[in-house]
Amino acid sequence: MNEMNEAVNLPDFSKKKFLHPLDVAEARALYLRGWWFARLNSVPVLVAIGAVVWVATNDLFAALVAPAGSLAIGLLSSRWFIARAWDYIPRKRQLNEGAGRWRVIASVIDAVAILVIAAVVIVSIQTAAPDPGVIAFATGSGIGVALVQATELFAGWKHGAENLETAKRLILLAAVVVATATVGLIGLGTVWGAWTIGTVAMGAVTVVAAQTIFWLASTTLHRGRLA
Repeated sequence: MNEMNEAVNLPDFSKKKFLHPLDVAEARALYLRGWWFARLNSVPVLVAIGAVVWVATNDLFAALVAPAGSLAIGLLSSRWFIARAWDYIPRKRQLNEGAGRWRVIASVIDAVAILVIAAVVIVSIQTAAPDPGVIAFATGSGIGVALVQATELFAGWKHGAENLETAKRLILLAAVVVATATVGLIGLGTVWGAWTIGTVAMGAVTVVAAQTIFWLASTTLHRGRLA
């Protein structure tokens, strides 16, 4: 136990065995600071920022540089603050699955970012009239993401996931479904046909296949560590 841990009065072991930084007054501010850095630099939020910058400036370089710079600073800051917060708790008492309410709030922020991305895409569709094939593939990709999220939601429910974790997944799933449906219906309008459905299917299959490969690789790696 380092000096920082010794200097903090932790809750009695008999009353609360495992702890999260939010349970320790001295660590709470550090953890939440890191949490906010992570949330404001999540992938959906950064993509939303880039999309808004792109539409506002019509400058692709600015749209890429703004999120990239924010990502680098945000990730480093988030990891530093959260690591310092965990320093207050001995490893044997750390509760890694805590902060359930804050995980739900994180999903709400990401869901709002997803809807912002959809709104920006719709604005660009109506002003620039991009290739319908691109819109169809993007719509299919959104469907693929929704299928992946629905699978994870069902798996979590089947294995007894806590209510807050289920709520988090439902929020993100709802945002993806609304965003995908809106982009597909407004972007493609009346051009739906056999080729459109095929392109949509291709986008969905691409996402599902990529996620399946990731799941299989993760499972194989986990089993290798246990062997």
